Amino acid sequence: MDHDERLRLAADLTERLLDRHGAAIVAVGVHGPVARGDDGEESDLDLAVVTVGPEVEVAERYLYLRERGVVVDLGAIGADAYLEEASHTGPAWPLAADQYVSHLAIHDPGGYFHKLKHVHEAAVEEAGAEVFAAAAGLDLVQLLSWEAKARAAELAGDLLTTQVALKEAAVLAALVVGLHTRTAYRNTSHALHATAATDAAGPGFGPAYRRMLDPTAEPAVQVLALGRARDALLALADREAIPYQAAGLDAFL
Repeated sequence: MDHDERLRLAADLTERLLDRHGAAIVAVGVHGPVARGDDGEESDLDLAVVTVGPEVEVAERYLYLRERGVVVDLGAIGADAYLEEASHTGPAWPLAADQYVSHLAIHDPGGYFHKLKHVHEAAVEEAGAEVFAAAAGLDLVQLLSWEAKARAAELAGDLLTTQVALKEAAVLAALVVGLHTRTAYRNTSHALHATAATDAAGPGFGPAYRRMLDPTAEPAVQVLALGRARDALLALADREAIPYQAAGLDAFL
């Protein structure tokens, strides 16, 4: 299915949703690769269905694998809740931001998606450096946990858990770098590739990160590379005052 066919499918689904739910739907829009125009043959069709409130029940996922050869991910959310989400920046911001700013409206009589984008862009502009640093610190702490799990699993010969931990750590490292540089990613693949190509975390980070992602490398080599990437991120955190540790339990109370 090509780009235009996906848009026609989106229009058809929107018409059916409006027939069923009527005025309870504020807006329907496409996000993800179809909205950006960089979708390929295997791309999903991502639909955001904005409702008047959480009481409106819309199926979370429609699958059209057999009917038209494409997966349709349909997510429904109340209008106020979506605006509330868009008004915050947090640990997932580099991967979450695209859904707030890249929409192709299928049904939007009140200009909702324009408002959503404005709210998010204003929130990002107004957020101080400490907001992004705090979010990066939370991701870094999770990365430290996954790095420890990767080391333990590799030593135990548990290759499946090792690979899972490596993948989780790779995404978290991308989030730390994205928050530090205020870089929003299109998707996880873009996050990994962009992070592997940057030197924002120091000269030693990129080579270690790329080695960690290398599928031809031995698990022990990948885990060792993860440790080096972790060290580079910790050095970055120390240089840039990214908070990832506390003096004691009192800091959390």
